[in-house]
Formats: sequence, C-alpha cells, structure tokens
Amino acid sequence: MRILKQFFDIVVVMPIGPGCIPEFIADSIDSFIHYSRSDHKIILADDSQKGTGLLIKEQFPQIDVITTARPMGKLCGLYITLCAAFNHALQHYRFRAVLRMDTDALIIGNAPEEEALQFFKDDPGTGIAGQYPLDYHGNLWDTSWPRSQLLRLTGSHHFFERPMAHWSLRKLYKSALRNGYKTGESVFGGACFISEQCLKKLYQYGLLPKKGLRIIDLEEDHLFAILARATGFRLGDLSSQGLPLGCAWKGLPASPEELYSKGKKIIHSTRFWQHMNENDIRAWFRNKRERNNN
Repeated sequence: MRILKQFFDIVVVMPIGPGCIPEFIADSIDSFIHYSRSDHKIILADDSQKGTGLLIKEQFPQIDVITTARPMGKLCGLYITLCAAFNHALQHYRFRAVLRMDTDALIIGNAPEEEALQFFKDDPGTGIAGQYPLDYHGNLWDTSWPRSQLLRLTGSHHFFERPMAHWSLRKLYKSALRNGYKTGESVFGGACFISEQCLKKLYQYGLLPKKGLRIIDLEEDHLFAILARATGFRLGDLSSQGLPLGCAWKGLPASPEELYSKGKKIIHSTRFWQHMNENDIRAWFRNKRERNNN
C-alpha cells in the first residue's frame, strides 16, 4: 500500500556544528516560526557530535533531527551533512522548496518564504535562489577563490593527488559549463532556497550525496552551484531591491535598522555589526518580534 507523504510548503534545513550555541539556534528557529505564514517542517542536520540537536528538540518537539555518525566538518563535509537532511526531506515529505539557513541566519519579516515559492512556481528551471549574483551593496560577489580552486582542482596535473574525486568534479564542472555555469559562481549558502525539483534531480543523478566529493577543497555552496548547473538548473536572484534576502559572509551587510526598514526578511550573519555583537543584534530583532505580537 502506498503511503501518502505529508505535504509542507516549505522545509527549513539548518546545519549544526560543534561550535553552535543552543540559545542562538533556538532564537533562529523561533524567528522562522514567528514570521512564517506557510505549512512548514524544520530539520536540524546535527554534526555537533554532542547532542545539540536533541537538546533543541526538547524545546521544539515538532522538529526533525538528523545526526551524523561521525564528524563531517565544513567545506564539502558540510555538503554531506546537508545531503542527509535533504534526503530525509525527500523520503518523508512532499514540499515546494527548502530554506537552507545557518544558525547565524535570522528571519526578520513576515512570510519569508513567499517570494521564493512564487519564484520557483513561475520559473521551475531555477533550482537554487538567494543572494546572487550581487552582494547586498550591488557589487558582484568576489569569486576569485572558488574560481582559482576549480581551475586548480580540475587541471589534469592535480588528478594524481585524489584522482577519483577530482575526476568526478571535472566531469560535473564540464557539464555545468555546458549549461551556462560561470566558473566560481554560487548562490550564497548561509541562507538560500532550493526547489524540490532540483533536489529530486540531484537524487536521481546520485549526487545527494556523491560521497567521494567530501574531500574536495571547495565550500559546499560552491559545489551545490556546480551540481545544480550540471543537472540543468539555473541559479536565481532573491536578494536585489524588494526581494527578501540580505546577506553577507561575515557579520551583517547593513545595520539592523536599515535591514528592517528596507523590508528584508532573511538576514545573515548575526555575528556582528560595527559595535554590536550577536547578543545585541538578536535582542534588537527579538524586541521587534515581541512588539509585533502586541
């Protein structure tokens, strides 16, 4: 007998590492629950190796926790961790899109999923969307590091170090190039949306995960961009004027006041802004949530 999967508009996947602070994880989850206007499921991809995910589940019993058997770490180890959560979502649920967000991403506006769900409905050929191709200030992302890494890793002289992994990467890279990939480009991974169709296609191609890619010396969002392009999907913008994402790699891209007044809904990173630390930033936005309740 066929079992019908529960449907959610949006699935949130949040990876947790050993340095993640439980109070901040809970605050980010609370921010999504407060502002979301869609049926949703939250999945924690726990690579903390100390039970942080299960600790958070005591506070939010409705969430799912996927725990890695051994430390995966960052770079493409994070790709493996995320794939475990994406696979869990595909196996257990039906959904329209995934919001992948780090623990230092925060939701600050109503219906943060709304534009992404409409975007994928209107343009099913886009697989990943977010802060792309420009940064918050309208400048092209600096892709010099991933570009140089890719050219080095896919060069024939490099195969002798890790031949199977680099040969796999080379084939995927060449396929991505044929589909319009620009070497080094990616959608910023700290907070981004991925369509269900894109994840299904990655699964069908054996890329969710392709375990040998774990040792590749790239950031996971660089790798996911290649995989999406290699399987025929485009990358999309959900960050330019009037769109919900406002992200930077380290710290906030602008002051909390500016991000809030501009109507941004998803921000990264809460670690700092000028004189403000993470506690200050989270308290500022938590006050907005509490006032929104009254």
